[in-house]
Amino acid sequence: MLAGEQAITYRPADKIDPEVENLTKELKTLAKDKSIKLADAVIDDVLTYALFPQIGLKFLQNRDNPEAFEAIPSIAELSDTSVTSQAAEITETANYQVVVDGQAYEVTVGPSGRVQSIEENIYSSAKPPADPANNNTKPLAAPLAGNIFKLKVGVGDAIREGDLVIILEAMKMETEIRAHCDGQISQILIKEGDAVTVGQILLQIQG
Repeated sequence: MLAGEQAITYRPADKIDPEVENLTKELKTLAKDKSIKLADAVIDDVLTYALFPQIGLKFLQNRDNPEAFEAIPSIAELSDTSVTSQAAEITETANYQVVVDGQAYEVTVGPSGRVQSIEENIYSSAKPPADPANNNTKPLAAPLAGNIFKLKVGVGDAIREGDLVIILEAMKMETEIRAHCDGQISQILIKEGDAVTVGQILLQIQG
């Protein structure tokens, strides 16, 4: 309450205009002008009109006229080539990359939809193998396929295990990629906007 205003002694809701009553009167007037037959339970039509003033009114005007709406597909239409062609496409095995608890797996699915094989992607673990040419360098690999949304570090930056270094965008979701060890960023192999695959090395960390 603002200074100088008088305290109210009634329900605040009492100050709200009676919208349902007003909408009911408004709809009945429109129904009379446009020859719309309202339902026995008028409140149902009032709610339809309240939620969708334009589309709802058009529906009420034409609900007894099937030609005003898209036709219900027949059984023949449901079994046309557009549907059968989709089924026909599933004639070969397909490979998918599935991530469970941060670990990626290569899954092969057969034409029948059955899983034929599941193999662990060794490059997507939290601690990928070190570069044999430099025992102090540890590569950080992409745990899943996606696009580099944000690069949070630069070459020369000192980081600690668990620090956020990259944000990856995949399937319209953001995935945080964090450092798996302490060290210094010695090399960055990607840039923002790049598309990466599972197991692809993103950067090198000098331990």
